[in-house]
Amino acid sequence: MKIQHSWLMDFIGAPLSVEDLIVKLTRLGFNIEGIKKTGASFSGVVVGQILAIEKHPNADKLSLCGVGDGTTVMKVVCGAKNIAVGQKILFARVGAVLAEGTLKKARIRGVESEGMICAAEELGLEGYDNSGILVLPENTQLGVDAASLFAKPDCVLEVEITPNLAYCLSHYALARELCAFYNLPFKQPAVPELPGSGDLRVPIKIEDSGLCGRYTAVVVENVSAAKTPEWLAGRLRAMGSNPKNNILIDVSNYVMYELGQPTHCFDLAKLAGPEIIVRPAKAGEILKSLDNQDLKLDGAMLVIADKDKPAALAGVIGGMDSAVSDTTKAVLIESASFNPSAVRLSSRKAGVKTESSYRFERGTDPELTVLAARRMAQIILEAAPGAKVIQVTDNYPSKYAPKVIEVRPERVNAILGAEIPEKEIFACLKAIQPELVDDKPWRFPAPSYRRDIDSVWDIAEEAARYIGYDVIPARSNMPVMRACATPSYEVTRELKNRLAYLGFSEVYNYDFISLRDFRNCLLNEENAVPLKNPLSTDFQFMRTAMVAGALKTLKFNLNRGRSSVSVFEVGNIFRKTDKGHSEETMCAGLMYGAFPGEESWRGGSAMADFYHLKGVLNYIFSGYGGFRFEKAKNPPAYFHPGVVLEMKLGNLQAGYLGMLNPQAAMNSDLKDNQIYYFELPLKALVSAYKPEFWARLPQVKAVSSFPNTWRDLSVVMDDKFEWAEIEKEISKAPDLSAVKLIDVYKGKSVGENLKSVTIRFNFSSMDKTLTDTEINAHIAAILAKLGLNFNAKLRG
Repeated sequence: MKIQHSWLMDFIGAPLSVEDLIVKLTRLGFNIEGIKKTGASFSGVVVGQILAIEKHPNADKLSLCGVGDGTTVMKVVCGAKNIAVGQKILFARVGAVLAEGTLKKARIRGVESEGMICAAEELGLEGYDNSGILVLPENTQLGVDAASLFAKPDCVLEVEITPNLAYCLSHYALARELCAFYNLPFKQPAVPELPGSGDLRVPIKIEDSGLCGRYTAVVVENVSAAKTPEWLAGRLRAMGSNPKNNILIDVSNYVMYELGQPTHCFDLAKLAGPEIIVRPAKAGEILKSLDNQDLKLDGAMLVIADKDKPAALAGVIGGMDSAVSDTTKAVLIESASFNPSAVRLSSRKAGVKTESSYRFERGTDPELTVLAARRMAQIILEAAPGAKVIQVTDNYPSKYAPKVIEVRPERVNAILGAEIPEKEIFACLKAIQPELVDDKPWRFPAPSYRRDIDSVWDIAEEAARYIGYDVIPARSNMPVMRACATPSYEVTRELKNRLAYLGFSEVYNYDFISLRDFRNCLLNEENAVPLKNPLSTDFQFMRTAMVAGALKTLKFNLNRGRSSVSVFEVGNIFRKTDKGHSEETMCAGLMYGAFPGEESWRGGSAMADFYHLKGVLNYIFSGYGGFRFEKAKNPPAYFHPGVVLEMKLGNLQAGYLGMLNPQAAMNSDLKDNQIYYFELPLKALVSAYKPEFWARLPQVKAVSSFPNTWRDLSVVMDDKFEWAEIEKEISKAPDLSAVKLIDVYKGKSVGENLKSVTIRFNFSSMDKTLTDTEINAHIAAILAKLGLNFNAKLRG
């Protein structure tokens, strides 16, 4: 939130420099995110007039201007396109102090310039067109100090207002907080009582006091063509708001920034009745909003209606059909207190966020509505001398009843772990609630603007803020408990370390994805777990797989010039079940592109492929007994059906690896489909985890002291059989110490739909040296088994 120093000081009765203000705000928990000087913080600039314009002799885009300041005519080089003879302009003489430093005499393309014709930006002025020089009105007096034409030097602070400090979303409220905690005199705004005629021109009706606890209305007539005074417009510009030069529009924004109470002006002539009804919308009603949208309303949305139709979405945005304009003659000023949940629901359903809804959603002070309405009327009456207040109505069905909290100083100290003197705790509470009586136990009635104070714990927090958190000693009597790492933690830590060792980078993605993500990644929508209150359609469902986030990460990196990406993520996935939903922790990873700096035997840099990824998973599962790859029987649709394997760990399913389905890559706007992906459930690794250190050590296996003998066997079989199936059948042959696939050949010489497979067998016995006869017998038995199970024949 922007805070203007001079505006804030309107409510503080003691001098406070910007530097002191920053220190005090920071101590109270307000983070200062930015500081900006505003107003006429320049010198040496006067009002000048362009008397002549010539072309620059050495530059086509520059002009040579004759500028007079009432006493002298000077030559100035200028590059602006909007200059014209006769214009009154801001002229900076040599030696002038501007926003970017002191102006010196300069020679530009061979011609000496005796000053500068200024744009607003060069003087640090905000709210003006910076596409060219700033042109002043024709009646501006020549030669006067330009600083006198603009607001005095000031400073705007960008203050972070955290949710627990939402009651400070205005200059008035922030000043009140400073005065309370630093014992400074607080100046209430000087707002006169409104006379009113007692004539009930517009009846005010609230259908549900739980949705609208208070509605203050002031009717003012004779307000035609009232303009916004410059002092008010300047303050709005400092807040980053563009003034409309119509006081009926600008005053609402001004009062909101000043007092924190959102307000609204209705054109009285456009209200049917006229009357005001605060009610839930009716299904099918349409409201054309001030930003020219047709909002479809339903019964869950709160509206301000006239006799016939909705005139505004309560607390969110006004309606175009009742909006004020330059021809408005009478207005109804609205200053109300709405239920925060009702405003939040209306804002979300309408898809409209405003400064007004931002404040109402965090809760406003119900006791502030009358003051805000009076302040608005005061400013309108000053801007429109003929204006007159004809009605003041305050419909307050749900009067604020403060919650009374019993406070004992010893309880506050016990919560804080400190020894704060009793009188200091009482001084803190008295500053927040002046009506507090010093009669123990203190009975603290929470002020209407501090409805967040709900218990003695909140009181203790305020006492710590008031006195300073540094009074709380940095010690703890809590005994240190022995920590024990869980199998899940150990498995996750080891998994991350192994992937990082292999060059993978860890990433984090949201658990929320959109319906579009489901369809892009070929996910099953029936398993989706929807959110009841999604932030947007991009975060509508909980993810059922991690592939969507992996593809977004890949695309993000490719769009920023990366040619290779190796990433992984450990997170949760969610699936719909009969009893609600299930939650499972997964590890997913992705490889794409060349490996930087790694030379391949194929020439150049090695490219990520299926076999690289298979090697990664072999390393990840090294040390876990029973790990193997199998042909995937029912892989997820986002894997390429012909390039995917299923992983097993004993009898447990341990995930999948392979190439992503080209359709999923194309749906995600990725041109190259050579994307390799794996996912594995952590429960498989956790179930195989051995907490004892010795159990995780590699087991020593005896090595035969007799010679090792190998044989190669080439067979022809049907192309449909996978190596995993073949290996499973032959790996249990007697005396077989190792088996390895050497070569796969497909071509005309072996026949259509056939392939030649060459397998190397290593034989070794722990008891003796195997003879050729014994080895040949083993090979014959293996060949027979291959023929029986795979119809394999010895290649000729």
